[in-house]
Amino acid sequence: MSGASRPGFVHRFDPRAKLILLLPLVAGYFLPVTPVLLLPCTAALVLLIAVALGPSALLPPLRAIAPVLVLICLLTPPFYAGGRVFVSILHVPVLTAVGLRTTLTLLLRFLGLTLGFFLAMRTITLDQLVPSLRWFGLPYTVCLVIVIALRTIPAVSTTWRNALDAHRLRADPSRQRGRRRIVERYLPVLTSVFIEAVKGIPVLAMTLESRGFGRANRRTEFLALKTGGALARDMLVCAILTLLLILPLLLRVSAPA
Repeated sequence: MSGASRPGFVHRFDPRAKLILLLPLVAGYFLPVTPVLLLPCTAALVLLIAVALGPSALLPPLRAIAPVLVLICLLTPPFYAGGRVFVSILHVPVLTAVGLRTTLTLLLRFLGLTLGFFLAMRTITLDQLVPSLRWFGLPYTVCLVIVIALRTIPAVSTTWRNALDAHRLRADPSRQRGRRRIVERYLPVLTSVFIEAVKGIPVLAMTLESRGFGRANRRTEFLALKTGGALARDMLVCAILTLLLILPLLLRVSAPA
């Protein structure tokens, strides 16, 4: 969630505008359009991430969704037998023109949505997220729950990896076989993670108290979001990008067949 080490124009862009841009992005990827129109949007996201965060920043989201992309490539084409047949097994169409187009559409949709949310969340800090969501009218408790969840999931993941590495150093490799051995291997790790989670309860309670959870009085914020001309400029850019993104897709959808 934290920004990159080299803050660029994407990081300086108002977080509220970035959240607003996610709406037409999601809507555009779900419109019934061809891969030819989805490809430039996805390529632009890839280029934007590479410029704003560095090319290496593309690896974590791609690695995370790689199994899903592989399943889409394997399972989608056989279910669409229309159009020209490219590959067939025992006279059964396996890859057709319709299947290929549908597969590309699903790949670009899944990839584009993943990269869009990844770019937004990597360039919006948690300190910016709460006042931004509050600006949209969300209750403070809802914003706090979202932020705590976003902080807790990576923390639990880190605790799991650390506990797993610690138990691996103490384990006997000759006894790591069979189902029973798998249970014996991971049960201590789960126990360690559970203990660490219980130890973190007082810290979480003090965090909630320091943030005024449960209080009805008006809250003050140390972080001030953009106002005036700076906010108007970012919102204007947001509106222009929204038109550039959604208008060609809408024109293509409304065009007669």
